[in-house]
Amino acid sequence: MDKRFGEIRRFPRSAGTEAFFEQLCRAHEAQLLAYLTQMLGRADLAREVAQDTYEQLHRIYRPDQVLFPRAMLFKVATNFALMHLRRRRLESAVLAGPGGMEAVADEASGPDRQVMAEQLAQRLAAVIHNLSAPLRAVFVLAHVQGKSRKEIAAQLGISERRVDKRMTRALKQCRMQLSSQGIDLAEVD
Repeated sequence: MDKRFGEIRRFPRSAGTEAFFEQLCRAHEAQLLAYLTQMLGRADLAREVAQDTYEQLHRIYRPDQVLFPRAMLFKVATNFALMHLRRRRLESAVLAGPGGMEAVADEASGPDRQVMAEQLAQRLAAVIHNLSAPLRAVFVLAHVQGKSRKEIAAQLGISERRVDKRMTRALKQCRMQLSSQGIDLAEVD
């Protein structure tokens, strides 16, 4: 057996879906959390992604469909982590400044770059102000107040999935409105 791939464990498929996935998750929980923490850089996000993974496995798969349980667990977790990283990168691109609205001018940049940064911050503030109240609430809680998905969901009384959907819509609308003003965030330093 190749030691790089870890121990192959057999899980009882006759015990039922719930018992199968519970045993799978418990058997690999420490490894999965360590892997996700390294990938995401934060233990709290790793736990959140692991929980999303467990829910997805339980909802989508049946034990008789799973040939390689550990590989499937890590693949689903990796996909969730990558989605989270992509979302974080997209959110950072839209924000384009610390604290959500306040662009800190680079001391080494010239006055023209400082003026452009100020104009971008003003336009971004206007775009965010024009979001519908539900989208703006999620956006501000996440990016201005720095709250997690779980905290936002609890505060607004909605599911974390709904938080994700609203954030995606808010980011898409911000990008479209900025694009209509001739601002492409991919080109902004």
